[in-house]
Amino acid sequence: MEAFIGTWTFVESDNFEPYLKALGIAAPLRKLANLTTPTVIISDLGNGEYSVKTDAVVRSVVVTFKFGEKVGETTVDFRKVESVFTLEDDTLVWTSTDKNGLTTVVRRTISSEGIMLVEMEVRGITATAKFKKS
Repeated sequence: MEAFIGTWTFVESDNFEPYLKALGIAAPLRKLANLTTPTVIISDLGNGEYSVKTDAVVRSVVVTFKFGEKVGETTVDFRKVESVFTLEDDTLVWTSTDKNGLTTVVRRTISSEGIMLVEMEVRGITATAKFKKS
């Protein structure tokens, strides 16, 4: 988990609009989301507790978690979900399910170049993003 701790700035994304559409995000919010350059801050709070803060300029959200425990959160796009975080090998996996049973899986890995690679999947649609450590 240590490799993920820090502040990460957005570099680029691919297939993000179709991913947001598959989530059911309205067109105006999808357009706005594609204009933002989010910053992600991952922190070790101690006692096995971590936080992920996503600052998308127009909205900032923080989720605090312990591995394997369900937590309620409101996403950047205002959806209320229950999430579970796991660490599988060197991959930080964030699985979220909304009230309608729609499940999203976000996988984060760190490349040998120190880039955080993010893979987001919902309804068979996958988007990717890259972040560099600040």
